[in-house]
Amino acid sequence: MGHTRKPFDQMEIGTTHVEMRTITKEDVNTFGRLSGDLNPLHMDEAFATKTIFQRRVVHGMFTAAIISTAHTNLTDPGYVYVGQELNFKAPVFIGDTITVTLTVVEKKPKKKILVLEAVVTNQDEKVIVEGRSALMELDDLYTRRTNS
Repeated sequence: MGHTRKPFDQMEIGTTHVEMRTITKEDVNTFGRLSGDLNPLHMDEAFATKTIFQRRVVHGMFTAAIISTAHTNLTDPGYVYVGQELNFKAPVFIGDTITVTLTVVEKKPKKKILVLEAVVTNQDEKVIVEGRSALMELDDLYTRRTNS
């Protein structure tokens, strides 16, 4: 597909990547159907308007999926998730534009693991999700696939 892997040895502490996305009704509907999470807070406007949020709330795991997208765009292929910790601070609503900022904060050379800090903000710069993730380089697996 034309992707270039960013090797572990070339990923420096302090490296950052920013990813932005505006969440649409279609995104939420599709994610609900694919995941099976049809909670009316996410899927039913009439129900959601009667809650403290007063409108549909985007699935937290959809926001987490955008963090995963940012990981892939930071490292390109050749890495796999081995850990994730997320703290949801505020809701995301349909129409919000979220910004994911990833920062490499630690490297574990023995297992070729990158530890990243993720901060997700909305268009008002309000923090909505914070967390850390761990990605492991799959050097041998990647080499076998690309050299076949």
